[in-house]
Amino acid sequence: MLKTDVRYLKGIGPARGRQLSRLGIETIFDLLLHVPRGYHDRRIITPIRSLVPGEEINVSGTVVSSGYLRSRNGKTRLESIIRDNTGELKLTFFHFRYIADRLKPGTRIIASGRIDYFGGISIVHPELIFLDEERSDTRLVLPLYPLTAGITQGIIRKLIETVLDEYVSEVPEVLPPDVLNSMGFQNRSEVIRKVHFPDDPEEGSRARRTLALEEFFVYQSLLSYVRNRATKRTGMKIIPPEGTLAEFVCGLPYSLTGAQQKVLEAIAADLRRDVPMRRLLQGDVGSGKTVVAAAACILCCRSGYQAVMVAPTEVLASQHYRTVSGMLESAGIRCGLLTGGIKASDRRNLLESLLDGSLGVLIGTHAVFEERVVIPEMGLCIIDEQHKFGVEQREKLLSKREPSPHFMLMSATPIPRTLAMTIYGDLDISVLDEMPPGRGSTTTRVMNRDSRTKVYEFLLDRLGSGERAYIIYPLREASEELDLKDAATSFEILKRGPLGKFGVGLLTGAMKPEEKLEVTGKFVSGEISILVSTTVVEVGLDVPEATVMVVTHAERFGLSQLHQLRGRIGRGGNNSWCFLMKGEECGAEGARRLAILNSTDDGFRIAERDLQLRGPGEVAGTRQHGVPAFRIASLIDDLDLLEKAADMAARSDLWKSLTDEYKLRFRGLDILEL
Repeated sequence: MLKTDVRYLKGIGPARGRQLSRLGIETIFDLLLHVPRGYHDRRIITPIRSLVPGEEINVSGTVVSSGYLRSRNGKTRLESIIRDNTGELKLTFFHFRYIADRLKPGTRIIASGRIDYFGGISIVHPELIFLDEERSDTRLVLPLYPLTAGITQGIIRKLIETVLDEYVSEVPEVLPPDVLNSMGFQNRSEVIRKVHFPDDPEEGSRARRTLALEEFFVYQSLLSYVRNRATKRTGMKIIPPEGTLAEFVCGLPYSLTGAQQKVLEAIAADLRRDVPMRRLLQGDVGSGKTVVAAAACILCCRSGYQAVMVAPTEVLASQHYRTVSGMLESAGIRCGLLTGGIKASDRRNLLESLLDGSLGVLIGTHAVFEERVVIPEMGLCIIDEQHKFGVEQREKLLSKREPSPHFMLMSATPIPRTLAMTIYGDLDISVLDEMPPGRGSTTTRVMNRDSRTKVYEFLLDRLGSGERAYIIYPLREASEELDLKDAATSFEILKRGPLGKFGVGLLTGAMKPEEKLEVTGKFVSGEISILVSTTVVEVGLDVPEATVMVVTHAERFGLSQLHQLRGRIGRGGNNSWCFLMKGEECGAEGARRLAILNSTDDGFRIAERDLQLRGPGEVAGTRQHGVPAFRIASLIDDLDLLEKAADMAARSDLWKSLTDEYKLRFRGLDILEL
């Protein structure tokens, strides 16, 4: 019954059903869990003489008079005067037929609403409690719901009252009884009733927290089940010849950081086990994840297996190919690049090399997972920037292989621990929290429109010294900086101006893969010194000579995204400069956000602030994948509950009984093999 479409409820129908769907309400279950955003406490009474315009208040008084007035446009309104022992207040109604007969002199009421000036101090269309009427709604604590056009508080309250009376007893239990009791409730039905119509706001808040814990518990139970199932898979022991890792590290032109060494030890230990590794490697921009990945690949290949490294874009895949092949081919391990844009003959040769085992490491885009790509001895799969995908996509990569390959995700997007627990709770998490030595410092400056000339002159000076620069524009957004409309227009103007002699290229997400590779290749080689781009450069372009970045309309970007962009410069030993250009519409709040980038270069601290400001979906990189759509729980306000739920899920074995609940809450995501 909980899956029943709300349109079949009495009094709803197709039109109201469409209105409710805008609130995410499609089933009876959705309506039951459409929790209030707050409560209006009508027990708190304000004396009339203390009323302040703009405030939401409750006034208790007696009706002194009621009468009709006609406005200049001929419309009639009802005005009633109420009095308490401190003064009088006017109540105004434009729709009054339902209430006029009840507002007679001597009637005692509580009026709730916003104080306005309407021909004097007044409340327009207050909510009323008739204290002397038995049939009046005398509840003193009213829920305040998220609304949409056509849906009022009165409508949603009535609908929820209906489903509570008829269906709340049918909801199955989710939390263990002892947990419910510790929150002050006997059963789930009571929790749902009290979140909608509590005796006081504190009880309503406690009920919401209980439902948030329940929601986290359902999701963490899934992750716990996936993790437990993965540990039962048969893995392949990867035990390379003694000294393989030490030989690789000694051959590097630099020393590894302590963090890199610690992570590599954990990875090597994982690979030796017959249980498949499932690890997330997190690291800020420039922390050295790629060399860790290359080391893992050499351990795999030296043990007689093949490794695969997958990136989300052709630009990033090509970058990894250049870097990793440079590290491994001197050790006699052959690497290949497979993307959607390679020639048919090259693809054919690559696939043959995989089959005969002469190709040790395959690097590419998701094209590597096409059915015709056969990797007979895949022992290790590494996915970079894979936060764009959820649990079920991750499982698809491994579900059909037995024994199961070892699996590692990498992300240069710093993710706060709480968010990582939510998205990657089924994985072991390693963090590279130490930056390699030898990188120059990056100076960040927030600039306004009046500073364009100074930035332009500075840019010319750095380019004249043989350095390179990025100029970044929001995708499809008009630009006030440099009087340019967008990235494409900027490119056309810049290449005809003084900067043109340094070579200017254009990179946008709409370009064909071969066009992207051509222009990035020119930028890497130095054939062009300026890359005008959208955020497609956010991840993957590694050009040590790039020392200047100008981000126009910087206030339009998230903090984590700006930090990622900033990470494209200063990757060599030289100092670098990032100019965040404010638009005229930036405002005080936008300026405060940009100031955070000025104050720190710690990606994890920035991500925490971004989480508070913009929410989890944006910080993780996308709203469509990876981050579950919690309808009640907040990753900002309910962090303590997330850890409690994860602990409960790890100690319980309730996933099978929660499968239907998961489908109801999270729109029935298809988790493989569940």
